[in-house]
Amino acid sequence: MKTEIIKSRNKKAIVFASAFLKKGGLVIYPTETCYGLGADATNLKAVKKIIRVKGRKSSKFIPIIISDMKMAERYIVLNNDIKKLMRKFMPGPLTLVAKKKRMKTKTLLGGFRIPSNKLALGLVKKFGKPVTATSANISDNKPIYKIKEIKRVFLGRVDLIIDAGSLPRKRPSTVFDVSGRKIIRKGRISKKDVLKIID
Repeated sequence: MKTEIIKSRNKKAIVFASAFLKKGGLVIYPTETCYGLGADATNLKAVKKIIRVKGRKSSKFIPIIISDMKMAERYIVLNNDIKKLMRKFMPGPLTLVAKKKRMKTKTLLGGFRIPSNKLALGLVKKFGKPVTATSANISDNKPIYKIKEIKRVFLGRVDLIIDAGSLPRKRPSTVFDVSGRKIIRKGRISKKDVLKIID
């Protein structure tokens, strides 16, 4: 597989990435934390490619990014707690695990967020459907922040890499299970901060 590389500052980066996603391709893009591995989250074949590339278990959920509340309502069962948390923390580093509506992919259990990174948000807006937002790394390895490492690991394995240079190291998004009211992964937003909004 030939991997295309485009600089994030290129005005066509989002257009190119969206075109690859529509074809069922894999795209690596920068987020507000680390680099993400993107595919059409509603395309089972594309999601299976991610599982193979990362070498991860298919039973693990793959988080997604969405553009706004309107898109969330098409794919996720939203209750008052979820809406409150979205209004308070999104866009931002909070991933909410909730029941999905129309996702056909069994690997997606409804973990979603709205990204604050302008390119990531622009990509999901342009694409018009949820995009996977699993970290661009091999399963059980640390997230990758350096572009040289991204290229070393993924050249020939994905369709497009959006090169934003090396990203500053930041904690990943907090993953919060809304129905169970528990933190699945600790991140930049604490459980105390989350519960303040919904208690």
